[in-house]
Amino acid sequence: MKTYKHYTKAERLELSILLRKGYSKRDIGIVLGRSHSGVVREIQKNSTNGKYDPHKAHLKYKAKRRFSKYQGMKITDCTPLENYIKESLQNSLTPEQIAGRDSGRWTNTSHM
Repeated sequence: MKTYKHYTKAERLELSILLRKGYSKRDIGIVLGRSHSGVVREIQKNSTNGKYDPHKAHLKYKAKRRFSKYQGMKITDCTPLENYIKESLQNSLTPEQIAGRDSGRWTNTSHM
């Protein structure tokens, strides 16, 4: 099974050069050793005003990664929450149950 690998700054620069030279996305994928669909996704996600700028693309990538990392840090910044999650996982609760998304967990059967 293939694993996903983020585009490097050098790959983004090379992608940009090949685009300007008129290479097809399929040919760019071959040169970069990537699938053509991955090349298309990179261009679509990181283009600005319809143009692919490798420097702006890399900045967008870094901003997305920073925000993504922040989301995970919410748990580690709150020790009681982190402890609750660890204990709940050790007690075989599912992530859905821990997050309160499992409707059966919070039902009050005493009123039935």
